[in-house]
Amino acid sequence: MTLEEEKIFIDKIKETILPVAIYLNESQIKKIIEDVESSNENLPDGFGKMLYEQIIILKQNRLSQK
Repeated sequence: MTLEEEKIFIDKIKETILPVAIYLNESQIKKIIEDVESSNENLPDGFGKMLYEQIIILKQNRLSQK
């Protein structure tokens, strides 16, 4: 992933997932990602783990700003 693609990816997480993930605990986030991965065979290996890590980082950053 290029730096530009990574920025777009993170911005999309902030816009779409983070507003919901703020109210979920880590196990709930993992469960949702696992469900999505199991129903989408086209996702690359490791995508769920990368997404989970980004969500947790962004969530912690957002919560620490308050």
